[in-house]
Amino acid sequence: MESHVQNILRKRVCFVNLFLRIQFHNSRNFSINDNADEKPIFLVGQHDIAIIKECEKDNDLNNDERVRDQSIQYKLRDKTRQFTDFIRVVVKGGTGGDGCVAFNRGKFESKVPPSGGNGGRGGNVIFVASPNHSSLHSVLRTINASRGQNGKGHMQHGSAGKNLIIPVPLGTIVREFVPQPNKNQLEKVDYEGRMNNNENLDEETKLAKKRAKTWVHYPRYDEKNTLNSFFLEAEKMMEEEERYNRPFKTEEKLNLDLSIPDAQYVVAQGGSGGKGNPHFLTNANRSPKYATKGEEGRIRYLELELKTIADAGLVGLPNAGKSTFLTAVSNAHPKIAPYPFTTLNPYIGTVDYSDRFQLTIADIPGLIQGAHKNVGLGHSFLRHIERSKVLVYVIDLSKNKPWEDWNSLQNELEKYRSGLTKRPSLIVANKADITEKAKKNLPIFETILKEKEQEIVIVPVSAKYKKNIVKVTTLLRQIVEKVREKEELP
Repeated sequence: MESHVQNILRKRVCFVNLFLRIQFHNSRNFSINDNADEKPIFLVGQHDIAIIKECEKDNDLNNDERVRDQSIQYKLRDKTRQFTDFIRVVVKGGTGGDGCVAFNRGKFESKVPPSGGNGGRGGNVIFVASPNHSSLHSVLRTINASRGQNGKGHMQHGSAGKNLIIPVPLGTIVREFVPQPNKNQLEKVDYEGRMNNNENLDEETKLAKKRAKTWVHYPRYDEKNTLNSFFLEAEKMMEEEERYNRPFKTEEKLNLDLSIPDAQYVVAQGGSGGKGNPHFLTNANRSPKYATKGEEGRIRYLELELKTIADAGLVGLPNAGKSTFLTAVSNAHPKIAPYPFTTLNPYIGTVDYSDRFQLTIADIPGLIQGAHKNVGLGHSFLRHIERSKVLVYVIDLSKNKPWEDWNSLQNELEKYRSGLTKRPSLIVANKADITEKAKKNLPIFETILKEKEQEIVIVPVSAKYKKNIVKVTTLLRQIVEKVREKEELP
């Protein structure tokens, strides 16, 4: 009774404090001389009484830590953080279903034929090259296909496990690798090795463990079947069948290039289903009381590496205006800001022409000196340039010596992969309208290209104000059409 009265008193005190706060807020007139750092007390409702109670219980908590701004949390959810271009996954095909031991029992029938169904095969793990995906962040690190169903009586075979189809971005490279065991796995292997080498573990125990993984017995016939001569013959038959199928199961390590749209690749096959007891029916053995279990699915350890596929790739130093140029010529809208490394992952935009011709342009994050040594995440950026058919160098023409930037970019590309700079190229001299220095640098740049006998066209543009953009897209289309014609030739 006393506790109930105390609770009522606490609620009344809380309501009084709330009423005083509201009255104080309504009666207070904020003047110019008020302290600017002082925070006003806003009107609250009855649903906020719990917050006031917590504040009264613990006055040491800071209001800024307790009350979180929802808008700030929303801004921190940057979509670009979900971009992933390299992951390691474990894929496992589904286990096959077990065979069934059953008989067609009928009234007044002592000897009946076996009727156990076979188990269904396990599901396969299939990768699909999807042009609608641009990142690997949605791919799970552990992928397991579904298990096949067990067989049933009356010759009902188990249904096969469903294939697990995983969409991956177009241009993904799949490689199989041998994993390095961690400490827990090494201790487990060491423990199992000591158990297998134990003198107390004789051949009979090993054989019993093997049979427990392979066979399904009729109830109360576990020991009787092992002493039966028909069971020993069936065991030899299954060993011969496994020995015959062993060469067909050995597969080479996967090394796939998913560059064909909507193409499907089976990366982990499911295990075959177990055999029902009718499989072991012979003229001598008319009622076999054993069946086999389903096989385990294939386990693979895979590396997935995404290399963006585009007709043209924008290559340049940080803050050279690549994202601004992509926004000016295509339908892409990457983040644009006046500081380096605004773009942290590649963006792909489509350039549409009046005659319905289309080409894709990839905005590659900025490269710095030493990128071929993975300085500044160089390898994660350079891997996306490998698939580009045409290289578009975006150079800041307002710098003191912009041709040195072009030399640095070519040097990094050539050291990363030899022959990469020999692809068809185009130089976009961006920020040509900022200062007089840019106008003076343009003829010097063209002279240096002629001296080096480089057959590269340089086009001055202003990506911010979309000046001379039509000339760039026209030249880019001509280069891309020539590359496509060469690819179509046999």
